[in-house]
Amino acid sequence: MSHEAEPTAPNTGRMFDYWLGGSHHYPVDVAAAQAFEVVFKDFRPVFRALRDFIGRASRYIQAQGVDQFLVLGAGLPTQGNVHETVPGARVLYTDIDDSNVALGQRILAGVPGTGYTRCDATDLSTLDLGLLRQVLGPLRRLGIIVVGVEAFMTDEQVRDSFQKLHDLAPPGSYLAFDCDSPKALEHPELVRMMGPNFHMRTPAQLEAVLGPWRLTEDGIQPVALWRNPETPASVGPYMNGGVAAKP
Repeated sequence: MSHEAEPTAPNTGRMFDYWLGGSHHYPVDVAAAQAFEVVFKDFRPVFRALRDFIGRASRYIQAQGVDQFLVLGAGLPTQGNVHETVPGARVLYTDIDDSNVALGQRILAGVPGTGYTRCDATDLSTLDLGLLRQVLGPLRRLGIIVVGVEAFMTDEQVRDSFQKLHDLAPPGSYLAFDCDSPKALEHPELVRMMGPNFHMRTPAQLEAVLGPWRLTEDGIQPVALWRNPETPASVGPYMNGGVAAKP
């Protein structure tokens, strides 16, 4: 991947890159990803469906006239992440993982209208508002992408984060979100490997934590189906998602 020292511990952003067919990962990440695949063989199509959902949601938001995006829990800015699916938009990626931030900054070096910084999605006081405005310009209408992190947040944390994002966002902004569904309970060893802070939610439970955000007409659906004009590959409804608006 690069000439830098090879890491000795796996990283979720690089594991997702492996599942998505990217090149920004190491043997330690592949080994960890394959250990998960022993108990759940569909990681690759599930995460492909999730990344495709990010693309469709971002394009939908852009079609509403939004060209400024904030991404929380971004992972690596590769393999169809936001700036690659909405050309011309300005995008600030954030993540709590310092190694994702450092690698993301290297990947985006020289890419105009993009940036990457550290932010804890459970504590938005860690968001550098000065950098947000430096990368995006004066805030008009935001497209906020929070995908892949809600399953590791309590209901209280999600409500608090979504409320603060609503407070930050100008009217006419949009929020794309998701969460793992209780279908994961069909794979108890997978749930065990995800750890004690893994939270699954039904569509109704997910809607209940949106706070003041208002769902768009598509509601909350399995991510592989949300505004998908094609017949999706056979992917179980392991993750639900949607887009909500701030009128």
